[in-house]
Amino acid sequence: MNDINEDMALPKWGGDTLLRCIERRKETPDTDTFVLAPENPARFDYHPGQFILVGVEIEGEKHQRAYSLSSSPSRPSSLAITVKRVDGGLVSIWLHDHLHKGNTVDASLPMGQFYLREDALPKEVVLLSAGCGITPMMSMSRWLLDTGHDRKIQFIHSARDLVNVIFREELQDIAQKHPNFMLELVLERDDGSKENAAPRQLTKECLAKLVPDTSAVQAYLCGPQAYMTCVENWLLEIGLPRDCLFKESFTAVNGPTSCLEGETWKLTAPTFGKSVEIGQGQSLLDAMEKGQLPIIGACRSGVCGSCKCKVTSGNVISTSEATLTPEQIKDGYVLACSSTATGDLSVEL
Repeated sequence: MNDINEDMALPKWGGDTLLRCIERRKETPDTDTFVLAPENPARFDYHPGQFILVGVEIEGEKHQRAYSLSSSPSRPSSLAITVKRVDGGLVSIWLHDHLHKGNTVDASLPMGQFYLREDALPKEVVLLSAGCGITPMMSMSRWLLDTGHDRKIQFIHSARDLVNVIFREELQDIAQKHPNFMLELVLERDDGSKENAAPRQLTKECLAKLVPDTSAVQAYLCGPQAYMTCVENWLLEIGLPRDCLFKESFTAVNGPTSCLEGETWKLTAPTFGKSVEIGQGQSLLDAMEKGQLPIIGACRSGVCGSCKCKVTSGNVISTSEATLTPEQIKDGYVLACSSTATGDLSVEL
């Protein structure tokens, strides 16, 4: 923290250079934090809770994925992403196997509509997460504490057991040092530790006890979709106003599958003079990638907006319109990862 003022004087990073891994930390047996910085000193400008798109080349093909930042903009000379190694996860496996200290990756500028509302903070901030959903909550917590805010912070995290709590030691240290930081770990399995003597699950009654007064609260929510659906409903039922609830998820809700048996149609991209086959239930993104059309699929779950395209003829069914404005929707824009065709269609990229 001693060099923060000096860091703020650095030129702003423009997203036009590779980022080098300057540190790698083990968080859990299958989760690592990668600290990234540009070759030439620069500062990163973003809101706590936003994400970046990380691009890597695997077997000659470029792949992008969205990762929430676990770092805080109050420490602007570097970024950090915290990545769980997922079975079958192409990019997460590559990062764990290849992104060591000194290696570089391509990355976008930070983006996303899920972030801490720094200019309109209430008396109490409630951060609710499960699994890897903890990463943006860590960014928000670090910013609140770094900048000296005295708001009450309720950090409520659900995990299988203590071993799988990402940032466990740092969180416990923060809770000991900061009286306004309330840490609640909801652990499903008894691992024999004193901190997890009885398996638990988060319930509406538990939330009501932890947040008895919702009149001056903002709640931030991130995790698997089933978790988020339950917790959102419980928060609203105990009186939290809907406009005080903010949520993020990189998990599709009944999203289109990559390929189902059934009818097939033609997807045409006139600008590129190319047509590809698209099957019933197949996402536009999947069809266009297989046809080698230049579209970016990052989060692949309808939240980052990188695969936005315009349907100029034909109809689609979409499960997400996140990041699209009402005007864009009216003009025919869709998110390719979350849209399926109902017949022949044409698109503009």
